[in-house]
Order: sequence, then structure tokens, then C-alpha cells
Amino acid sequence: MKWYKKTSLSTKGNFEKETWIRQDDNKTESFEVDVYLGKKTDLLSLKKNIVENIKKNVAYYNKSRTDLFAQPEMEEVCCCPVCSESSQNTILKTTIYGANYAQCPSCTHVYLTKRPAQKAIHNFYLNNITYAATYTDRSAAESRLNAIAVPWVKWTIDLFFQKYGRKPKKILDIGSGAGHFVEACRREGIDAHGIELSESSREFAKNIWNIEMDGRDFTEIYTEYTDFDIITFWGLLEHTPNPGLLLDCAKQTLNKNGNPGMVISKLPRWDSLSSAIQRLSTDSVIRHLDPMGHIMAFTDASAAELYHKHGFKPVAGWYYGMDVYETLMQIGNQIDEYDHLTQTSKLQIELQQFIDDVRFSDGLTLVGIV
Repeated sequence: MKWYKKTSLSTKGNFEKETWIRQDDNKTESFEVDVYLGKKTDLLSLKKNIVENIKKNVAYYNKSRTDLFAQPEMEEVCCCPVCSESSQNTILKTTIYGANYAQCPSCTHVYLTKRPAQKAIHNFYLNNITYAATYTDRSAAESRLNAIAVPWVKWTIDLFFQKYGRKPKKILDIGSGAGHFVEACRREGIDAHGIELSESSREFAKNIWNIEMDGRDFTEIYTEYTDFDIITFWGLLEHTPNPGLLLDCAKQTLNKNGNPGMVISKLPRWDSLSSAIQRLSTDSVIRHLDPMGHIMAFTDASAAELYHKHGFKPVAGWYYGMDVYETLMQIGNQIDEYDHLTQTSKLQIELQQFIDDVRFSDGLTLVGIV
């Protein structure tokens, strides 16, 4: 199969309409997709002790990931997690901490062809305090909510209203982290619920927001959740060996009475500036192509194919990322000097918008409807 798009040769503002086209041997399908570009965020204001933490995390990630991917108990990934093409046909793209990211020749998805056992991945997110601490910093809770979760909620509400003429009533957030998105939804009067495996994240949500989140595996208990207008995966599908299973379960959970409902996934993009600089700096990766965090990275084609395969039509995409911050951080790691990173906040915000405008950002939030 092939995916391609019809779009303007020039960007006029932060919104575009595109036609995404899927073609295989039997038929051609077209999908009208609303494209949103950029989300100006002062990333430096959300990060404390930046330089100290970068150096500490680079050392920790380098050792922990290298040790993990050197262990003998590894799982061979026999086929592409999106289209099931044999992994024997993949093309090696980069190696980070001993982990091989390879690209599927059919759907262009990029994924680890060998990874720790699923139990090891599960235990990592369940117990890893260093990972959870990123999202459970009490001092940054409100600023993170306002800078990240609130724009997500407002965009989600506006998008749903455009499609269905009303505000969503019920939202289920899978992989809720510390509950920022759920709390932001509730402040908008939406009946929002969260599912999160990490005990420390659930405790944070309870203590800070007074939110009780479900700690069970969504794929095992999804039948207990019914008639939701929207299911969200804000940075989850890239962590799981079988993202299609999550979409199948989400489809069963969406509203059956009236509007068919909507699924929203924030995904890491392979075709991005962050991927490019990290492929040149493979020994200092602490986000994006972190092989313990992101066991796969999506192209626009593989994201669209994943939705299509599991019964969702792509209707909107939001491109934004942290590419400028990432690039300046990697330069700092190379020369052991970070003033250019820590003293250029305004420049980074504006430059990132240009990256987002040309769709070279490391994030895509993709919206699908049944």
C-alpha cells in the first residue's frame, strides 16, 4: 500500500486542509484532513536545573539502556507492528545504545527489531522512578498543566465541536501519567477518567488533583468502560508492542449511541529534526529515540495506516515538537557548554514554529473517527 497527500506548495498561517490518499492494489481512498501547525511553548520554563539534569540523565540513559539491550533475554520482533510485513525485509536506520531502529519497506514504520521482553517493558513503566519523576514534579504541576494539558484540552474540544456540533461529555485518557490532562478536562466540565499503570503517577494524581485513576491494563478491562466520546493516547502507542490492540479496544469503548466518537494519539515522528540530530549523536539520547521509551517511531504514512487498519478515518493532524530544544541540547552535549540552550528561550519558541510549519517536527497528534 502507499499513502500520499495533496497539499498546498506554500503554508498560509497555522492551518491547512490536506487530502490524504491511500492506494493499494484494489482501490484508492481519500481522506480530508485538517492540519494544525505549531504550539508555542516555553520549554525552558518547565525545566528546572536544566544543565545539571541533562548531564545526569545522559549518563543514566547511556548506561541503563546499553545494559538493558546487551542482556541475553531479548525478543525478536518478527513483523512490523503496523502492517505485519516481515522484519526480515526491514532496512536498518540507526543504532542507539545497542538498539536497532529499522524501517518497514511497506508502510515505512520505524521500530526496534529486537527489544526487551514485554514483562521488562511493563516493569519499566510500572516501577521506574526516574521516568515517572519527569511528570510528577510537584513544583511544576500547575505550570505543566497550563502549558501542555490545557492547550490539548482546548484543541480537543474545538475539534470535536467542529465535527459533531457539541462539546464532548466523556473522555477516557489511556496512559494518563500524572493526570494533568484529566484534571484539565475536569476544569472544563468534562467527565474525564484516566488509566495509568505507574503507581507513583497515580499517587501524584490523587495527592495533587484528587483524581483516582485506574491502575489496570486497559486491554484487559476495556469492556468496563462504555459510551465515551473521545479516547486519548497522549504519548502511549509508541511504548507498547501492539498499538493496534489498544485501538481495537478503544473502538469498542467509544459512544455507540449517536455520534461515533473520536480517538486522538500523540505520536513521535521519524521524519523530524530531532530524529536527524539524534542519529548523529547516538550516545546522548534522553528523549524521542530513547529505545526503552519509544520502541517505535511513526511516519505520517505508518500512523495513517495504523488508524486505517483498525477502523479509524484520519480527519485531523497537529504538528508540533521540541526539535530546536533537542538540537541545541545535543550541540551542548558535544561541546560541554549550554549557554546557547539556556539563554535563547524566545528564539527557540519562534524557530520551532518554522519547523512545525514545514512539518519537520518530532510530534504528530493524529485524530481519527470511526
